[in-house]
Amino acid sequence: MEQLERLFDPQAIAVIGASQNPKKRGHTTLSDLQRWGYEGDIYPVNPKYEEVLGLPTYDSVLAIPEQVDLAFIAIPAQYVPDTIRECGKAGIAGAVINTAGFGEVGEEALEEELAAAAEESNVRIIGPNIQGADFVHQHVHLLGGVRTNPGQLGMVTQSGNMGVALSIDAEDRGTVGFSYNIGVGNETDLEFHEYLQFLGEDDNTDGVVAYVEGMNDGRAFLREARSVSREKPIVAYKSGRTAEGRESAKSHTASLAGNIDVVEASYRQAGVYPLDNIDLLVPVAEALTTCPIPDGPNVAVLTDGGGHATVTADAIERAGLEVPNLTSETQKTLEELYELSPNLTNPVDVMGLSDHETMWYDTARHILEDPNIDALLITGAALGYEECWDEDEPERDIAIARKLTALVDEVDKPIVFNSMWEELGCSTALSHLSKNGVPVYEQIDTSVAALRALAEYGDHLSHVDEKSDFSLDTNENASPVVTDAVHDGRTTLSEFESKTMLADHGAPVTSFELAETAEEAVDIADEFDGSVAMKISSPDIVHKTEAGGVELDIEDEQGVRDAFHRIRTSVSDYDPSAQVEGVLVSPMVPNGVELLVGVVNDPEIGPVVTCGIGGTLVEVVDDVAFRALPVTEHDARTMIDDIEAQALLDGPRDLPAVDRDELVELLLSVSDLVTNNPAIEELDINPVVATEDGLSVLDASLELDAE
Repeated sequence: MEQLERLFDPQAIAVIGASQNPKKRGHTTLSDLQRWGYEGDIYPVNPKYEEVLGLPTYDSVLAIPEQVDLAFIAIPAQYVPDTIRECGKAGIAGAVINTAGFGEVGEEALEEELAAAAEESNVRIIGPNIQGADFVHQHVHLLGGVRTNPGQLGMVTQSGNMGVALSIDAEDRGTVGFSYNIGVGNETDLEFHEYLQFLGEDDNTDGVVAYVEGMNDGRAFLREARSVSREKPIVAYKSGRTAEGRESAKSHTASLAGNIDVVEASYRQAGVYPLDNIDLLVPVAEALTTCPIPDGPNVAVLTDGGGHATVTADAIERAGLEVPNLTSETQKTLEELYELSPNLTNPVDVMGLSDHETMWYDTARHILEDPNIDALLITGAALGYEECWDEDEPERDIAIARKLTALVDEVDKPIVFNSMWEELGCSTALSHLSKNGVPVYEQIDTSVAALRALAEYGDHLSHVDEKSDFSLDTNENASPVVTDAVHDGRTTLSEFESKTMLADHGAPVTSFELAETAEEAVDIADEFDGSVAMKISSPDIVHKTEAGGVELDIEDEQGVRDAFHRIRTSVSDYDPSAQVEGVLVSPMVPNGVELLVGVVNDPEIGPVVTCGIGGTLVEVVDDVAFRALPVTEHDARTMIDDIEAQALLDGPRDLPAVDRDELVELLLSVSDLVTNNPAIEELDINPVVATEDGLSVLDASLELDAE
């Protein structure tokens, strides 16, 4: 990390592309460093000038007589690789490259040359294709006329404008700011996970905020996030949430934008809290870095109005949090304080008692001391009515605010405020709260979003050791079937091969045997009780039903023979060149809940397991959950809990409930299979039928990456 420490805390900076033109970045960067407090040495580099802004210029960094730690580069793209090589010869630790014109505009070869130059020269690169960077506490302002609001959040962003916008959001709140504002750009050298590692070890950084369009190595980011999130919260907004957004992200940063549901599920698995509203990044990060982390999702609401009580309770439950009743002991205590209150169970509506200390402090204390409660949301007209409306002296409410901040420390549970006075900025008491670890928000939904993030972060911290480490350690395929297929250049396994591999890994595959002739099919069918299913087994036939390769509910010998011949004839007509292994014969399985289990290779995250509603509903019901491989038992169980159709899993009407323990075992066996055979590109198990006898895998297909 010594090299990164030199980069991020430079004692001397060279500005390559220094200019006397005030409109050029080589001018504004020098001006910003001079006027905004940078105390190190500054060296303009441009052979065209003798001096810029009173500083002597140099023809190249090789002519600078002193050691330089960081270069800021604002020159045409074609000259940047050779400039990086010069930086290496000069012993410069790193460079911030403002220049665009690389992979994001189709110049992949130039970007590859830049990456090679950085590696050869041992120069770490931030960028290229970025507005710049801001190392705030070091007064290294390299954003071109913009300073980031100072504070304790580290920011990594793939959009300079978004970085500036987030800084403005923080300045507007007045209670939060940033230690770093780092433009990631094309990730030609330094990548997201390396910035995250640095910020995780940085003493000036309490949490991390990320704006992500696409990562070069999302898997490495997950591994690092799992480590950093143990000590520091991480919040992220992943753009490219629509087809149009993904195309924009690609053109913006030349990155591959992964499937949003896959990415966000993987983020949560690693302890990164994803947000679907970028306006929530700063307020949620504020709560996570200032509030105590709650033990659970149980939220109490304290208000002086019935409307606020109802709206807030609705918002909390919509967010997946709980609004539990207070214990009978707490309710009895509150009844002694409030004779006329309409509700003292939760939400607690205190109606506007004249004694404000009783309303907002004593009541809050009783609520937070209740064992049923993990966090408190105070909403309505608390701590501001008199000062904002009547312009009375605020001393009484300020005293209550001081007691509330002390209460948070004492009980170690968070209080979040939603106040109608916050937008007006007229309450000294609320200002005191927000500056002392009790965040105050204008909107109810923002307050609830902060509480949800706090609850989820607490849950992550309590289970982090039970989650995946995201390590995929092997490059060798353990299965001879996969090894032989890769050797032969095959990319698709037959159903027979796929089921055999799954069965070998302990998956509950329904009994099956391969028949090469009609008579073999009859003999196999005789081994099973009841009717049978018959399906073509061919690596070349993916859509078996479409090819006429499936026959169900076959009951007698002649039926088996006839079905065998129909299948072979139909498949031959469908694809005369298809390689056919034979016909699979299996016992029919009773009706049950149909699920799917599969694996996809996400371009950003890598191999990911999916589980959800399958069978004939899969085309019309988009209800699946994801986890990055390899998965643990905890990952598998929470993944099942993420499926929305929980009532279906619990057994609707006359269908049996899904055996969740057996489904967990199936997910673990799939995880082992894929992690031990990295050539597996895609796995589709659909349907998996849940009956009274347990799970039965009825169909499976495996796709390989032959490379």
